[in-house]
Amino acid sequence: MIRDWFPVNDGLAVAARLSPRALTHRQATALELVLLILCGAAAATATALIRLRLGIPGHAIVLSVIPMVVGLALAPRRLAGFIMGASALATAASLSMSGTARFGSGAITSLCLVGPILDLALARARTGWRLYLGIVSAGIGANLVALGSRAAAKLLGLDLGGNVRPFDSWWAQATITYTLCGAVAGLIAAVCCFRWREQRSKQEAAGQ
Repeated sequence: MIRDWFPVNDGLAVAARLSPRALTHRQATALELVLLILCGAAAATATALIRLRLGIPGHAIVLSVIPMVVGLALAPRRLAGFIMGASALATAASLSMSGTARFGSGAITSLCLVGPILDLALARARTGWRLYLGIVSAGIGANLVALGSRAAAKLLGLDLGGNVRPFDSWWAQATITYTLCGAVAGLIAAVCCFRWREQRSKQEAAGQ
C-alpha cells in the first residue's frame, strides 16, 4: 500500500509538541497526507504573498521553513518533506501561471528543496540537540542552495528581484545573511514545534 511508504519517524513523533497522530497510527493516514499537502501549499502561498521587508538578503526562508517544520510535527513521517516540497512546487506553479505571484530564483529554489533537505537532515535524528541541529542545518542548507541559484541568476542577468544590486556588494553581504537567516529560521521552527528534551511519562515522574 502507498501508505506503507511513509513509516513513522519515531524521533520526531516523540519530540513533537503537537501530539501527532503517528503516535497511534503506524501507517500514514489520509488526514496526515492532507496536512502535509496543506503545509507545503501554505509555505508556497506565504512565500509568494507575504513581504516581510526586512531588507536582509535571504530572510524569506522563514516563510517556507516554519510551515514545513509544522508539517513534520503534525505528521512525522519519512518522506514527509518530499510530499510538502512537491505540494509547494505545484502551488507555486499554479500561482505563477495565474499571475497571482512571481517567484525569484532563490525563493523557488529554497521553497522546493527545504522539504527534501529536512528529510535528509532528520532521517536519523532523535530528541535533543541532534534534532535541533538537523532542522537548523536544513534551513542553512536550503538557503545556501538558494544563494547559489540567486547568484547564478544575477551573473546571467536573469535576476527578477525588485531591488537589483550590483553583484559584488550583494554577494559580500548575502554570503553571511543567507547563512544566518537559514539558521535563525530553522531554530525558530525547531523551538516552536519540537521539545528539546523527551517528555517523561507520568509513571516516571511519579517514581521520583
